[in-house]
Amino acid sequence: MPTSNNSPISEHFGKISLLQVSIAIVYLWFGSLKFFNDLSPAEKLAQETIASLTFGLIPPYLSILLLAFLEVGIGLFLLLDLFRKQTLFVALGHMACTFSTLLILNDVSFSHSPFVPTLLGQYVIKNVVIVAALFTIYPRGKKTKAADWGAPPRDNRKCFW
Repeated sequence: MPTSNNSPISEHFGKISLLQVSIAIVYLWFGSLKFFNDLSPAEKLAQETIASLTFGLIPPYLSILLLAFLEVGIGLFLLLDLFRKQTLFVALGHMACTFSTLLILNDVSFSHSPFVPTLLGQYVIKNVVIVAALFTIYPRGKKTKAADWGAPPRDNRKCFW
């Protein structure tokens, strides 16, 4: 009786890291809260930040809806490992906008600027961990095994004489 599961789902999730799945869950969870009025603790903060960044061109109800779609989209793309590099760039852009809250809404983010953050400020500052995790899961070049270091390149051509 076989003990391994070779289904496409298990193969897919065997390729992505637990860190990537964790970030995806956070994005999905926090993003889905924004679809419902007053469930997200950062809803007003996000609306005010987006209004400042867009010079009031996007109405508050629409800005939070667009943010919800963005966050859920990032979460789904990370979970399904689709377009990872592009998704990470979008997520890092999202994080940059999130950190702009600390500058734009300084009075809401800090009780004694810049060293004593309010609860909402802490909510934003904790995203430093997500940024570090995003850089960690960024795909890089092909890794080499330690056993291959210093080994001469292989010639896979067959000699027929």
